[in-house]
Amino acid sequence: MVTKVTHDPLQLVKQLHEILAVGKLKVGFFLGAGCPTAVSVDGKPLIPAIEGLTSVVTEQVLLREGCRDPLNTLLSILKEDGDQKPTIESMLNRIRALRDVAGASTVRGLTSAQLDLLDRELSQRISEIVTRSLPIEENPYYSLARYVGMQNAPAGQIFTTNYDLLVEQGLETQGVPYFDGFIGSARPFFDHRAIEEDELPPRWARLWKLHGSVNWRVDNKTKVIFRSLEKATSEHEELLIHPSHRKYDESRRMPYFVMMDQLRKFLRNDAEPVVLFLLGYSFSDDHVNEIIAENLAVNHRAAAFALQYKKLTDYDAAEKLACQVSNLSVLARDRAVIRREVGCWVARPATDFATIQNIFSLSIDEQASDQNVEPGSQKVATMEEATPCFFFGGDFAHFGKFLDSAFGVGTDGNGGAPI
Repeated sequence: MVTKVTHDPLQLVKQLHEILAVGKLKVGFFLGAGCPTAVSVDGKPLIPAIEGLTSVVTEQVLLREGCRDPLNTLLSILKEDGDQKPTIESMLNRIRALRDVAGASTVRGLTSAQLDLLDRELSQRISEIVTRSLPIEENPYYSLARYVGMQNAPAGQIFTTNYDLLVEQGLETQGVPYFDGFIGSARPFFDHRAIEEDELPPRWARLWKLHGSVNWRVDNKTKVIFRSLEKATSEHEELLIHPSHRKYDESRRMPYFVMMDQLRKFLRNDAEPVVLFLLGYSFSDDHVNEIIAENLAVNHRAAAFALQYKKLTDYDAAEKLACQVSNLSVLARDRAVIRREVGCWVARPATDFATIQNIFSLSIDEQASDQNVEPGSQKVATMEEATPCFFFGGDFAHFGKFLDSAFGVGTDGNGGAPI
C-alpha cells in the first residue's frame, strides 16, 4: 500500500517564523527574475519577466542598423541546436561562446564584428528596459530591506541574478547600508580584495549581483570595472551584463566568479547554521543550480527554501534537485518537496486559518486560476477536517507582506524608512 505524502502548512509557517526570528542565524535571500514582476505600475509589471523582456529586446534590436540579418542568423542557430524558445540570456551566452572561437574569422555565418555588435545592442536594450524606479508605494523590496535592516548582526546577504537596481533602491530608501563589491564615490571601482579580505561593519548588508548590473561598466582599454549610470564617455566602455560563466577575457570573468564564490561561501559556512531563501528563481541557470546543490550536499548545517510562484510541475529542475538534496525544500503553489518527499499541502483538522493565511489560501484566487489546481473549500476561521491548501509565498509580493506581518516592522505608509 502506497501512503500519500502530505505537507502541513502550519508546520511550515512555524518553521519560517523560527528561522527568520533567530537573531544569530545567518539568513540569505536569492532574488530571481520573477521578483520584479511582483511590483506593478498602472496594472503592469514594473519590469517584464524573462519571456516578455526577450520579446521586447528582440523586436528593438531587429530595428537597429546592421542587426537584423545577424540576429536572425543567431536565432536560426539557436533553433537548429534545439533551443526553440531562446531567451535574451541564451542569446548572450551563445554570442559569447561563438565569439570565443571566431577570432578574425566567421563562425556559423557570423563575423566577430557582427557578434560584437549584437552583444552591445542586446545589452544596451536590456539596460534601457530594466532601468526602472520603485514606486513610492509599499512593495516587497521595501519589506525585504526593512527585514534585512533589522538584522544588525549578522549582516543580511542578498544574491540576485537580476540586472536592475531595485534591490539597491529598496535598501537605500529604507536607510540600510550595504556593500556590493565597489569602492569609491565619483566612479566606484570593483575591488575583489575588499570582498575577500576586508572586514566590513557587521550591520552592513551584502549585495551580490551574480549576473552583473545595468550600472556596471568595463573599460576594455584599462580593464577597469566601474559603476556608473552615465552614458559611455569612451568607445572602449561597455556594459557588463554576463548571464553565464563563459567570459572572453579576465576582466569580465573576475566579478562573475567573485560573486558566485560569495554564494558558495555562504552555503559552505559550517561554523554556524545558514538558511537561503530563493524567490522568483526558476532554476534555469545550471551553474547556479550546481553551486546550490553541491554546497548544500556537503554542508548539512545549511538549508535552502525555494519559494515558487506556480505549480510544482512547472519547475522540473527544482523538483529534481530537491529530490536529491535533503536540505533543499521546494515550496510550490500546489505541492512541495520537503526532505526529498513530494506531497500536497494539507492543513490538519482544527488548524486556525489566521495562523497561515499570510502565505496560504484554502481556495485558488483569480491570479492562480491558470495553474490548473482544483479549488479548495471556502475560507473559515477554523478547519474541522483535513483540507487542501495552496501556497502563495512564492509570490514576492505575498512574501513581503509575510515579513512585515510576522516581524512587526512599521512604515510611514509611503514606502519610507521604518518607524
